Amino acid sequence: MSNGTTAAIVGEDAQFTGRFSGQDLDVQGRLEGEVEVKGRLRVGKQGRVKAKVKAAIVEIEGEFEGELRADALTLAESAKAKGTFVAKRLNVKEGAVLEGSINPAVAAPAAPPAAVWLSPPAPPVAVCRSCR
Repeated sequence: MSNGTTAAIVGEDAQFTGRFSGQDLDVQGRLEGEVEVKGRLRVGKQGRVKAKVKAAIVEIEGEFEGELRADALTLAESAKAKGTFVAKRLNVKEGAVLEGSINPAVAAPAAPPAAVWLSPPAPPVAVCRSCR
């Protein structure tokens, strides 16, 4: 998948439970547990992943539930994702379903606080000294 290496594959009829670490992973079946890949995690259309994931690139076409941290996250039209997502780049295709919280890894700088009035300022009071 990346750097000319062959990805590990969880086939359509396979189920994996536990911790996986490596370069690239292609999930066509079911995976539950923890995943840490240096390259790309791809969840195919028939793939179902329930996990805590850390990867450079994540592409979801099937279903995902859990916590995901990536440099780049792409949700295809057929994706259904639920959980907490932290990504520097996020691409959500029309038709994808995303439920949960999205927190960019690189937060935008905080804006300076705005002036807040609890009540409108009172108009200035003019005093006429010759009107007494």
